[in-house]
Amino acid sequence: MYINEENLLKVVKIMKDYFSKENTQAIAMVGFPEEIKYKSNDWLVYMFYSCVLDYGMRSKIYHSNLIHTYHHYPFIFDPTYVVNHFNCDQETLFHIIKENIHPRYPKVALHKWLKLSVFLSQCPSLLEKICSFHSYQELSDFIITSKNYGQKTGGLLLRVIYEANIGNFKDDISFIPIDRHDIEISYLNGVIEERHLTAKQIAELSTAYINISNKLSVNPSDVDKFLWEIGNRYCNRCHCSECPLYGHCKTKSVSGKE
Repeated sequence: MYINEENLLKVVKIMKDYFSKENTQAIAMVGFPEEIKYKSNDWLVYMFYSCVLDYGMRSKIYHSNLIHTYHHYPFIFDPTYVVNHFNCDQETLFHIIKENIHPRYPKVALHKWLKLSVFLSQCPSLLEKICSFHSYQELSDFIITSKNYGQKTGGLLLRVIYEANIGNFKDDISFIPIDRHDIEISYLNGVIEERHLTAKQIAELSTAYINISNKLSVNPSDVDKFLWEIGNRYCNRCHCSECPLYGHCKTKSVSGKE
């Protein structure tokens, strides 16, 4: 697959310069209830639940709904409780999720919540489990074995844990999770020539982003956040003219805005 490295360099540099005006920690931030201690076992469990349904669409509203749900129904964030009480009473859990979290696909959300609860209930201490890993690759493999996360949601969870600096990992994040929104941004900015990529091509694009990030001395994790924020803040809301990539993006010509 041909990747236009010149355009990729421009895109990453534009995002780096634009978001340098903001607090990097606050960009694409995953919120959580204030009564949960940051980096605790409860925080990790909450993050696993939170990221599993975070597709980047109306993300701030989603997290607000999730925190509200935690305040009123904290027991649905307890994996063992969910397994013991809701496997045989899925209707009640479905109602709580649908009426409070308001996911786009409630039935899919219910299935993921139950499946993730079974997975997490097998770890008496999620914090100890994660701290036993020696690399982010091990953590990534652990997330994948839950069979609940796609590349983007799993990558988001990995990034959240990476930024919390939990454990004594000897490596760094070695990939940027690329989803269809990132592919669209890459296509519209001339980085790639087609929208439909194979798994191998997605991996190549991720590697290209990492190489450019290193060249510009930008943490790949931050580039992942930049892409997430561009998609959520501008693309999803059709606020094209306000986007820092607007002058470099095909959208303006496709929509007749040039």
